[in-house]
Amino acid sequence: MKVVQYFKHARNLNAYKKKYKRLTHALLCVFVLCAAFVLTTYAGAETHNLENYTYVSYSQSSDLDDEETLQLLTIDESTHPVYVLQKNNIASVKVSTDKNSDGIENGIITPDTKYLKLKVEFKNIHAAILNNQYGGSFTYDLPEFFRSTSTTERPIIDDNNKVIGKIHVENGQAIVTYTKEFLESLGEHATLSGNFFLEGEVDLSTLDKDNGSIQATFPNGSIKLEYGPHYLEKYSEVKVEKLYTKDSNSDYIKYTLTVTAGPDGSQNVFVVDKFTTNKNLVTYAGDISHTPTELGTTEDGQKPYETRNRDIAGQIYLTNQPNSDKEIPESVTDSTKINKPGSIVWAVDQLAPNETRTLIYYVKLTDKQDIRNKDITNKASVLNKKGNETYLKGSSEKTFTPSINYGMTKNIISTNGKQYTKDQDGNYIVQYRLNFTLNANSNYPLKNYAFFDYLNYSGFANDNKMLPYISYMQNSIELHQIVGSTDTIIDSSLYKVQWETNGTNYKDTYDGNSKRFKLSGTENHPITINPGDSYYVTYKLKIKPEVYAAMQAGQVLIQNIYANDADNAKKVAGMLDRTIAKLTLNDYTWIQKIKDSNLTSNEQTILMNSDVYVKKNNVYEKDSSVNSFVVPQGSYKYTVNLNKSQNQFDITHATLKDTLSSDIMHYVGYVKITAYEYDESSNTYKDKESKWVKIDKQKSFELKLSELGWSNSYGYRFEYYAQTKDLSEIGQIKVTNTFTLNGDVVKGDQTFNFNNKTASQTTQVNGFYNLNVNKSAWYYEKPVENATTWENGAFYWVIEVNGSAIREGTKIRDAVVKENNITDSYLHTDSVAGIYQGKLTTQVGACENYQEFLHSNTDLQDKSNLFEQEYTNSKNFSENNKSELTLTAKQTINLENDENIYIIVRTEPSKIPTVNRTTFDYKNEVLLKDTTDTSFNKRNDATQSLHGGADLLKEFNCTFSYDGKQATILKAGTDKNTSRIATSILNQTTGNGLYASWVFKVNYAGDLKGDYRVLEDIPEGMELGYIRVKWHGNQAGSVVSKIMNDLDSDWKQYSNTAINDNRQNQSTTYYYNKKTNKALIKLGEFENKHTRDDCSIDVQVVCRVTDSKVLLGGESKTFANKVTLQDENGKEHLATSSSTAALQKNSLDKSHPDTFKGQTIKYTITANTLAQKLPSNDGNKLTLVDELGDTLELDITSIEAKDDAGETVEIEKAFNPETNTLEISIPNEKKIIITYTVTVNIPPDTTSTVSNKVYWKSYRSDGGKNDVIPDFKYNLNAGGSITSTENPELSIKKIDQDNANPMSGVTFDIYECELKGDTIQRTQKTTSGQTVNGVFTVKAPFVTSYNKIYEVKEKNTPDGYAEDDSSYYIICVDKKNSDDYADYVKQCIAYFDKQSNKKYKVAYSSTDFNLTIYNSQKGIVVKKAFINNAAGTSHKPVSGTYRFGLYNNSQGSGSPLQVKTITYSTGETEEKTTKFINLNLNTNYYVFELDDEGNPITDTSQEVTVNKLPYVVDYKVNGNSTSKAIVGDEVIVTNSLRTKKLPSAGSRLTLIYRQLGLVMVGTSFIVLLIVYRNRDEKIKEEEIGK
Repeated sequence: MKVVQYFKHARNLNAYKKKYKRLTHALLCVFVLCAAFVLTTYAGAETHNLENYTYVSYSQSSDLDDEETLQLLTIDESTHPVYVLQKNNIASVKVSTDKNSDGIENGIITPDTKYLKLKVEFKNIHAAILNNQYGGSFTYDLPEFFRSTSTTERPIIDDNNKVIGKIHVENGQAIVTYTKEFLESLGEHATLSGNFFLEGEVDLSTLDKDNGSIQATFPNGSIKLEYGPHYLEKYSEVKVEKLYTKDSNSDYIKYTLTVTAGPDGSQNVFVVDKFTTNKNLVTYAGDISHTPTELGTTEDGQKPYETRNRDIAGQIYLTNQPNSDKEIPESVTDSTKINKPGSIVWAVDQLAPNETRTLIYYVKLTDKQDIRNKDITNKASVLNKKGNETYLKGSSEKTFTPSINYGMTKNIISTNGKQYTKDQDGNYIVQYRLNFTLNANSNYPLKNYAFFDYLNYSGFANDNKMLPYISYMQNSIELHQIVGSTDTIIDSSLYKVQWETNGTNYKDTYDGNSKRFKLSGTENHPITINPGDSYYVTYKLKIKPEVYAAMQAGQVLIQNIYANDADNAKKVAGMLDRTIAKLTLNDYTWIQKIKDSNLTSNEQTILMNSDVYVKKNNVYEKDSSVNSFVVPQGSYKYTVNLNKSQNQFDITHATLKDTLSSDIMHYVGYVKITAYEYDESSNTYKDKESKWVKIDKQKSFELKLSELGWSNSYGYRFEYYAQTKDLSEIGQIKVTNTFTLNGDVVKGDQTFNFNNKTASQTTQVNGFYNLNVNKSAWYYEKPVENATTWENGAFYWVIEVNGSAIREGTKIRDAVVKENNITDSYLHTDSVAGIYQGKLTTQVGACENYQEFLHSNTDLQDKSNLFEQEYTNSKNFSENNKSELTLTAKQTINLENDENIYIIVRTEPSKIPTVNRTTFDYKNEVLLKDTTDTSFNKRNDATQSLHGGADLLKEFNCTFSYDGKQATILKAGTDKNTSRIATSILNQTTGNGLYASWVFKVNYAGDLKGDYRVLEDIPEGMELGYIRVKWHGNQAGSVVSKIMNDLDSDWKQYSNTAINDNRQNQSTTYYYNKKTNKALIKLGEFENKHTRDDCSIDVQVVCRVTDSKVLLGGESKTFANKVTLQDENGKEHLATSSSTAALQKNSLDKSHPDTFKGQTIKYTITANTLAQKLPSNDGNKLTLVDELGDTLELDITSIEAKDDAGETVEIEKAFNPETNTLEISIPNEKKIIITYTVTVNIPPDTTSTVSNKVYWKSYRSDGGKNDVIPDFKYNLNAGGSITSTENPELSIKKIDQDNANPMSGVTFDIYECELKGDTIQRTQKTTSGQTVNGVFTVKAPFVTSYNKIYEVKEKNTPDGYAEDDSSYYIICVDKKNSDDYADYVKQCIAYFDKQSNKKYKVAYSSTDFNLTIYNSQKGIVVKKAFINNAAGTSHKPVSGTYRFGLYNNSQGSGSPLQVKTITYSTGETEEKTTKFINLNLNTNYYVFELDDEGNPITDTSQEVTVNKLPYVVDYKVNGNSTSKAIVGDEVIVTNSLRTKKLPSAGSRLTLIYRQLGLVMVGTSFIVLLIVYRNRDEKIKEEEIGK
């Protein structure tokens, strides 16, 4: 300023005019020089881009002529001229063989790779001329030795992710082209400087042939590359590829090896081919020599051959496999020294550039080993060799897996619908067929295939007793082949059949006793089965009838195994496979006993018109004196059939015996024996003759048919009768009649000894004496209150005795059953409740209890005195508990006229179930010991059950969320899916939200009868969604909900209809009292069928969470739901049950994208995820809080809010820059999706943990969602961006922090500064400007620069806002084409990082060169205060939520303009405030606290209820008792507690009261003690005085 004043003064003085002009010219020159220096020095920036790297700079033009800056190339006139970099444009060229290194400019490089990297620094390219005359392109001629490996065009990207150019390689030139838009944006006089790099490889053809080197000269140096004399072998490219083909019918695999040279060609090439797995299964074919042999070019059998385009032939030899010492195995002089299969080596002296040649060779699969499913892997490696050095260039391998698929079956060839035929001797002839097909999808043939058949295969053999009678029919074997539809019999000279008995030593001769055979090819004609071939073998088996006698059975099982084998395929037990065929023969019957189903209905006379025999002196003699006998009425007839063997066997010499098992039955008269003969033509047996044998009055008879004169192979039929004795003293008895065959059974010259071959029939004989005992379960009686005996209640059991009589001495035993899964019950000495005789008027089961039974059956007679009672304890129960009760009849008791005995017995359960649905079963049995019995016989048992929750049980059903579209299970209970949730009812009641569902079950045990009420206690923090009948048992379909007319008006009736779990429409009516939060339903009419769950119903109770700590605080809470069963009128409580459900559901979510755009992150908040009605938490608003991490800077203008349909929604937002906290108020009952962008203020290429936490206002932050990015990192040049040297542009946003609106018309002063030591000092450069639409951007002539500090200071503060006189500092840092920041810049960054406030910012990119400055509205502030005692000394806040309304009148009438809240949690002590905003200036407003009903508290003299406590409320503004305020005022609202009622939370007053109480009690005691002592002393004094 002094200089300016000086100039003004000098201009007014004529004496100083010349001096002024000179000084002005000098200063102008200095300014121009300085500006030029700054522009040329600080205008560089660099970026990376995959395979190219470039930066550009620009400066004002110099005095150089444009022709000296750019030189024109003469090119095709049809194209645009292209500028070629000249020496004066090239600053340096660097060469590297390391991808991560820039390389060197001058020197020698000894590479170990073909890779090359070329980096070119360019300079002094005039941007405008390049754009206007050369289309924005320049080229660089690549050195001769450099071969580019990619011609792909790569983009050049600036730091705004915008494409500004491209680079590619074409015809040995690197071509860089910038977009016209980019070049024009740089200004008229800008020049370009920068660099690019290219990746490629060395062109080996340019190297010196002897030493493999090349030298190149560049403008700034010379570089020599030395690859060595082996360069072509070491670095040339050679590839090998292996393929194979396989004819499925062939034993050979055909391999093709293809070698291909790279662009440099190659020499001394070797391909080594070897097998790496299962090499023992193959051999190289074609008789390959063990010495190198030139390859032909035409196919000749299996000999290897080449395909090539040159006359130079390759060579091949067979040798041993390579090893680590010999990667290329040498040829051997002796082929016997090769370890089979060895390997082959294919040698090629020279390959031209890009030459391809192939080798075709064959490999034979072995015939003698199992190759099925065994991987055969063949690997070819290509190498170069020079001297003793080998260089592996690549490999290729292929795996061939031999596989077969086949069909193999064995079947019996039927004749006339039968599986066998018979020869004249009665032998069975069975023809079998063995089938085999090798499916066409198999890939190799089976060699030396053979069929096997076994009669005695281990594990599947026929019984050894049968084998002598089963034989192969030698000449029946035939081999067939099926080709297409043609079935051909193979000439028997082409195969052989061999025989064996037990082993594997098959012989050509058949000895008649062979039990297995093998069919295979001959030595000259082995059977080879190719894929697609089908063969089968047929043969016949002879089975003699003797098999029946050998097995002494009328049914026999014949089984034999078909197996197969091939030399080159094994699968099961050393063979290929096996299968079995089974044949059941059942034509014979040895013994068959039949009993007529009916007794003889009347007396019968049987005539005997053939020989009659009587046994005398153990000899059967004929008796001609009798020709008939009488069979009494009520006799049993038996028939026995013997030897139905189709005339094959003679049983006349065997012993035949028939026996009756009991004395109560004997034979009647004579047995008739009839011989019958088999008629093959009719397949029936025809009677021949009959004979009779006397058996009258006997219990058994025995004979041989030969004793009656028979000797033949007939079958025989025995027919006879038996009758019982007098049954008047007989009860029930079983009589078994058994017929036995023993001894010799003969066929021809063979005799079979039968041993106890039997057949039986059992008869139940029922006498006239009848005694039946039956036990049944009755009911369970609950224990009486405070019982000392029968503490677990009592089971009642009924033993019913009926029949003709109970004879004296008869014992009836009641016993507790002790077994698995049965709970013990005990008998006590008073377990017999009563013993009664008579007819029942009312059946026992129809009576609910013992008393009703007696009352309903008054005619019964007590018979307890006729039985002796004995209690025993064989089960070893503890204490005085018993396990058996035995009742013994003291005299005979006649049971006439259906007058039964009823014994009522009680037992006590040892324990009863307490867990819902737990079932304990208790069992008792009854046993009878009649006077004729030697031991007790069990008659029957009965079971009773007890169930947990017998009358009422409640269970957790599920928790779920509902968003109005679908329900989602959060935790499953008795239901696992949402189909059991009636969302249609929720849509009509409570809507979207977080829910718990319970189910209560009534009448689980089936003991209830009639109507009942059920009372539901809805948990605190929940509201009822609905109640519905969910399911009914099989016998409870008629149970429904019922109307109740005796409830008061607080109970509201609700009804719904939904599909129940029985898949039926179910209507439900219930009642809900919202005041008490209870629900009531009446159910009926229940039936007491005493069956578990059959008579029960399930009722679903669904409740929505309203607890704000769960919905907004994110807390987990367990809700307890209690249900009470009442009688029909609700007067008596019969049972209770409860269940809990834990719920925690965050209604907020926060997320970030997986990838980031530079420094910025776009966050997404999903609020009210279920679109439910949430409790207001900020007055009458729903507000969320978003705490941004310290490194995050919010772009408040980026905030957007949309609903679930994508429609924009109105929200209120406020931001506190001091705490970096954002508050957003959203509409309720909607899912809101909020997005915004932040900038992460950390240096590039550094890692930092970024956190961002969202939660509901007035609730704990840990109840929300904390989004953490553990390793955030960004790179300013990621993706190959580029920056120019344009100056960074500073912008300032001015925002109302209370409503996030932009503020216009605010003026800011901008000062350029510099850091001196630890102090920021202003320079003389300054500017100012005003915000428009909330933004002020610094424009020319004031130019902001990189690495300069700028101070920003607000000049004027709008009315109604708090003044902000703070200074804000910002610097935009840049590395200036260097790898690191300058030392001064580092000092600035360190200084800014040390500052503790938010008013210092380092911008690491020009896009982040901005400041957001917030102003807070003054508004009307409300401060909350408390007076908790009469003395006014306690001011501790009382926990709870306090609400305040803003009104435009002193009466508080109408709705409040705004509502604000202040919330205190337990233990908080600090003062809290809230603020009304967006108010008119100089306008009177009135602030009133709202009571619990939401009414404004305008009377400060009356006690009101706030937060459920009685308070007197006082208002003060500027020290005056008033609630009237204007913008800028603070209203202090004080709540005074003047009653003895204790605060609800957050206070120690309860403890003080207790302590004071104890002190008062103690003081009273002391006073009373003193009074008592004084009184005692006074009495003593009076007595002494007397």
